[in-house]
Amino acid sequence: MQQVPWEYQLAVADYWKGRPAAMEPAATAWVPGLPLELTVAAPAASHGDLAVSSSGQQHQHQLVMVESTTDHHHQYEWSGPVEAFEEAAQAFEDKLGRTETKIHLFPASMVDLAERYAASRTVSIGPYHHGRSPAVLQMESTKHVASWHFVRASGRPVEELYSAVCAVADEARGCYDEGRVRGLADDDFKPMMFFDGCFLLQYLLYACTYGDDNDDDEGMAVDQALRSAFSSDNDRIFSDVVLLENQLPWVVVETLMSFLPAPGLDLPKLVGRVKGSLQARQALDEKPPAWDSSYTPPHLLGLLRYYIVGTGTKLSPESSRGLSEKAEKVSISVSAVELAEMGIQLTATKTGAELKEMGVKKGLLSGELFLAPLSLDDANAWFLVNMAALELCTTPDFSEADDERSTVCSYLCLLGMVTDRVEDVQQLRTNHILQGGAGLTNEDALRLFISPEKHLRPGRCYLRTMLEIENYRVHRPARTMVYRFGYKNMKTIISVVTIVGALVGLLEAVKPEGVAGG
Repeated sequence: MQQVPWEYQLAVADYWKGRPAAMEPAATAWVPGLPLELTVAAPAASHGDLAVSSSGQQHQHQLVMVESTTDHHHQYEWSGPVEAFEEAAQAFEDKLGRTETKIHLFPASMVDLAERYAASRTVSIGPYHHGRSPAVLQMESTKHVASWHFVRASGRPVEELYSAVCAVADEARGCYDEGRVRGLADDDFKPMMFFDGCFLLQYLLYACTYGDDNDDDEGMAVDQALRSAFSSDNDRIFSDVVLLENQLPWVVVETLMSFLPAPGLDLPKLVGRVKGSLQARQALDEKPPAWDSSYTPPHLLGLLRYYIVGTGTKLSPESSRGLSEKAEKVSISVSAVELAEMGIQLTATKTGAELKEMGVKKGLLSGELFLAPLSLDDANAWFLVNMAALELCTTPDFSEADDERSTVCSYLCLLGMVTDRVEDVQQLRTNHILQGGAGLTNEDALRLFISPEKHLRPGRCYLRTMLEIENYRVHRPARTMVYRFGYKNMKTIISVVTIVGALVGLLEAVKPEGVAGG
């Protein structure tokens, strides 16, 4: 196998910055392992596009800078105040219309969590965190090697792949926050989309096939050196590629996926694996989720959240009845102690349950507040928080949207509602809602559940569960009273039973022989 240098410079982006336009010499950067030269000609404008050309004699290919007059700044002509307001209103509506496909910034309402859950630690995808830390910069050479392997394994000319990315680059740029990409020239942005896209797909191919007996035979096998690099830091890489601010527009991902040799990337299998990783106990015969071919995700995080929250789960009749006529009020939060006083126990749903399967179920003598089980490690904590952040950004009003639009917010809010102490977290483990022994400590889990709860809007599943708790309370007053008395006086009851038992034993011991023999 040809050895590829891990460090090199792609001297395109900044070569002509600060140089006089009259300078004629061109700068050429050779990309190791690829029959490619990037040649930068003196641009006639401040922004340029990379076009493809070929020098057939030496079998070298070139990407040559050509003039582009594209201007990415919005300018308003002040012909009158009414027209200016109309243009501003239209721009605002257009921005709202792009909510679904936009690469959002971490919500301002969750600013306290941004330092821990928003910034990439190992790899940057897209422009928001590009080159912002030494650790992220170290991964850039791995991106280049991943791209080299991607191009080579695709069996297609690099010009064809790069040109395809350039063709959707304007659409991809429109998905990012305008203020964060305004100063990023096309000759920076387009290579970024190409390298990040190739890296992301190589990592997803690895995630989809690792552990398989025939992983080297399934379609586009991932180079063994890359497998080692991914495996050595898998949890942190996964945490980064699912960050809200670290997403690649799906149009870029889809474009590059079209170059994968058959059978390509098995997205249902990938989603099934990620969904399964949220649970420590996995069914051996678990099947990938039913695929919705009509759904086009905005990016990887959106794709994973769409299937993890559940798309086909139907509510039980109990869940759709609404608030009982007997109810005079409804609580917006109920503590673990209050649930215990009502006789409602925390239970886990079956293995493989979708995240939106939460609510209250009545038993003969008691009730259950059921939640999907969760294997809680550091990577899954980042994943949950960023899925919740995506819900906040894409759904301004939870009450006007389907349950699925706010499922993760509901799930985290319910976990935060029933955990006030470390002992409450341990109870979740005892009841198998939190699974596995290699995850976060009880103290870490408590901080995780308490922190987002303060910043999240309760979703529809959460509010529906509050109604079900109130319905349980008003329809079972006698049982609730007995449970409340027992819970509040448990120590006294135990003491009395112990004393009575001791007295009975004592009486048996001193009983007269005649009485005993009679």
